[in-house]
Amino acid sequence: MKYSRLIVAAIIAAFVLTACSSTNSGNSSKKAKYVFYFIGDGVSLAQLSLTEAYLAQLNKKPGMQQLNQSKLNAHGWFYNYAENRFITGSAAAGTALSTGHKTSINTIGKSADRSQNLKSISYKAKEAGMKVGIISTVSIDHATPAAFYANADKRNQYYVIGKQVFTSGFDLFAGGGFKYPKGRKDTLPDLYETESDISIIRENKEFLEANQNKLPILFAHQRLHSDGAMPFAIDMNEGDLTLEQIVGKSIELLDNPNGFFMMVEGGKIDWACHANDAATMIKGMIDFDNAIGKAIQFAANHPDETLIVVLGDHETGGLSLGNETLHYKTKFDLLQYQTMSHEALVEAFRPILENNSNFTKAMDFINKNLGLGGPVELNEKDKLKLKNAWKATSNHNNEVELLYGSVQQFLFTALQMLNEKAGVGWTTEAHTGLPVVVHAQGVNEGCFEGIMDNTDVPKRIEKAMGI
Repeated sequence: MKYSRLIVAAIIAAFVLTACSSTNSGNSSKKAKYVFYFIGDGVSLAQLSLTEAYLAQLNKKPGMQQLNQSKLNAHGWFYNYAENRFITGSAAAGTALSTGHKTSINTIGKSADRSQNLKSISYKAKEAGMKVGIISTVSIDHATPAAFYANADKRNQYYVIGKQVFTSGFDLFAGGGFKYPKGRKDTLPDLYETESDISIIRENKEFLEANQNKLPILFAHQRLHSDGAMPFAIDMNEGDLTLEQIVGKSIELLDNPNGFFMMVEGGKIDWACHANDAATMIKGMIDFDNAIGKAIQFAANHPDETLIVVLGDHETGGLSLGNETLHYKTKFDLLQYQTMSHEALVEAFRPILENNSNFTKAMDFINKNLGLGGPVELNEKDKLKLKNAWKATSNHNNEVELLYGSVQQFLFTALQMLNEKAGVGWTTEAHTGLPVVVHAQGVNEGCFEGIMDNTDVPKRIEKAMGI
């Protein structure tokens, strides 16, 4: 039996090595001319599975309703530990995924000891004559997008990172803007007013009407939050540009005979998971997946020249499908009754606190925006728990602030209650060390099957590109 296992393992290893030894892996002997690199920040199998199970339950179907990424041809998973910590962060993970090298926590595009700059796959693509686009729903100077164009000792050097947008030579930056365009103290020259050949666009209409003659372009979403990020997908208004629309327009802008490399991050999925906000996470996953759909549409017209790679960088939240409250039952479709993100809930709830409203008004608010007490049934124990949380919130004394980190304990309790009643569990508001999944389709797609390290991913993409 022991020798049989060894033989099987050897055969599998030989198959994987053969699959990656030639550009003939997948559906083409050609090099990848058009490369889409999608990164769902904070996404592992749990986030993907919950979204697919939610969609199935919403449509009264058993099992899963597959997303675009699950329908791609090749699937694998990889380890993502950092050079100096088992549970990685976005900077170290982003650097591994962009350069093929492990680095230390909070380091952007540099070696673990920060003594050496590392070259990202995006720079290699540019040197090969391809156009390059960097797209994210969070600020463009945030850890993951930064890892594809910047070198910095620490990820929180936002201004230093932002300045490198203008020296990168890349063709397109889109989605989020700058976190601190004038530095943390608002005393430095405004990055949006930097003199360069980059066309800075801050209106959605202008971006949609832009043509390739306008390149290079920096497009900052018209409705940026104070942190330089786009709104959560669940909070999008009718006139807001979605990630899907931005990717669609970016394909139009970057398409050329020499090909392009496009990195697209669904960055706010991670933020939703940090807040243990399942409904907001799901809407972010759907928005991210719709953007992947645009790449699939493009690839249909260039099947032998395109590579699509979709993955996470780490898992956030310790998400589980099932919890102690419901045991073996799940009611994921209850999450449909949440109308806005945790951040938007706090803002919308503020007038109720400021006007010294009563418990009835507070309950009306969560009924309308979370479904609690309406389609999401509450028992007497639930109501008592919410009433106690309301007392703590309305008093907002120092003891409560120390205990919960926020005077919004009522909303925290309500959101937690909705998650529990849906059958969702969370173990942390930080990252976990779970491996993450990778999906691929196109040139050399077989190289992304099986088990690998996060540093292998960009190397295998580069091999498909022939660089």
